[in-house]
Amino acid sequence: MKNSNKRLTPAQREEITRRALNGEKQATLAKEFQISAAYIYLLKKAALQPAPAVDPSKWKSKLSPQEQEQLRDVFATSTPELQKLEQPDTGWTIQHGQQLAKRFFGKSASVRIITDLITPYLPKRKPYEFKRPQPPKPHHISQLSPELAADPEFVAYYLSAKSEKLAWREYEIAVADYDSRFATPEELAQIALEKINEAHLR
Repeated sequence: MKNSNKRLTPAQREEITRRALNGEKQATLAKEFQISAAYIYLLKKAALQPAPAVDPSKWKSKLSPQEQEQLRDVFATSTPELQKLEQPDTGWTIQHGQQLAKRFFGKSASVRIITDLITPYLPKRKPYEFKRPQPPKPHHISQLSPELAADPEFVAYYLSAKSEKLAWREYEIAVADYDSRFATPEELAQIALEKINEAHLR
């Protein structure tokens, strides 16, 4: 009984393929190795089918240690603008590194290699800077979205003294939190000076 799922060793597949190519009948081979004739046909077809062509431009060529050092020196001492690369005002990018590897050495270097070389010279992201809250603007209906402005009850509340008082209270809380956590020494000195001036005006 033929077993189309029978596992063949590499040597058996090679023998079947060779004998089939030499003209031996598929039915005879199928019976001998207890496999289907269709499987033998696939082995024969695979052997006759040429390997697909590979586009050399898509090869990932390994940079030599000397080439890697040369690229690292360029990243450290030059800029994308000096190298006449696209989008020079963005600072170094992985794409810039790949372009230079292609230009200097004719190699499509891997992203991993370029990343290792260029990372110390990538633009540093600036940390987020908290800014001191600004006093609330006087409430006006023009500051509302069309949906809220169409609600008479909300408009009445928004323009009330209670709403304005609440906005100033939230502002005072936000300022106190900022001053205690994020204010610079210069800002604290300016705040102290403003309080002294306010006291003199009273």
